[in-house]
Amino acid sequence: MADEVMRYADAAMFQAQPVPTRPKVAVVDMTANPLKVMTAPWLGYRGRFVLPHEVTVEEAMAFAADALKSKIAAPLEWCQIALLISGVSRDFTHQIVRQRTATFVQESMRFAVKDNFVAEIPLPYSLAANDDMVQAWAQHIQRTGEFYDYLIGNGIPAEDARKALLIGTTTQLHYRTNLRDLVNHAGLRLCSQAQGEWKKVWKLMISAILHHGPPQDYWQQREIIKLFRPVCYATGKCEFMGAADRYCVIRDRVEAHHKNGDRSETWLDINPHECLHPEAARTTDSAWRM
Repeated sequence: MADEVMRYADAAMFQAQPVPTRPKVAVVDMTANPLKVMTAPWLGYRGRFVLPHEVTVEEAMAFAADALKSKIAAPLEWCQIALLISGVSRDFTHQIVRQRTATFVQESMRFAVKDNFVAEIPLPYSLAANDDMVQAWAQHIQRTGEFYDYLIGNGIPAEDARKALLIGTTTQLHYRTNLRDLVNHAGLRLCSQAQGEWKKVWKLMISAILHHGPPQDYWQQREIIKLFRPVCYATGKCEFMGAADRYCVIRDRVEAHHKNGDRSETWLDINPHECLHPEAARTTDSAWRM
């Protein structure tokens, strides 16, 4: 008689921690008094070397207004940000880990058993309005989850069983970077070209950063989140004009300003977070403008 199959084939395997079905972002840690901390080295360019507590509000605001006007962006590296991002798909994390300047710790499906797969995988935005597709999606998810559970229950290691799961499987990760690299990353992920899930996550990232720390310091975060803008704000023109690039809700206005030689700080007819709308790259309907 064959030996009874153990609950898990590998002693290192464990039940995955439940994750939400919608993205969730929390600040794990962030440099205190970030704007003043960054302003201190910025003032050094002008021969004034001070500690952050000696920086005035006026000087901090002057740095915020000047931060993206020069290629000398080193002071932004004085601000460190660590986030916990959960309830996102594996296809999302395949993209975020491409940021080589950041540090990541992600849930390992090699050992974490996703036995709650069916309940945690979200319905894609574009399917929600089609009842037939919603039903077909639910059936597909159910079959996939049952087969994965069957493999695990019959002694297959999670590192092999995971190959049967979908790229949309939810996961979570710690993400640590500095503000300079996060601003650069924002240039691509706040653009209309970014996939829809990025838009949801960036809204949450902006909110989490804005509301981190004592309320009396929120004025600093309010200036910091203004630095998160599509790449066209940095270059003054649309950088996705190729035949394979998608429609962009702000492209025509950006290109009109570029033709006139307008600096991005004068683009008062554009909301830099307008591209975060789910339909920003899927329709030419101006009604989607924020």
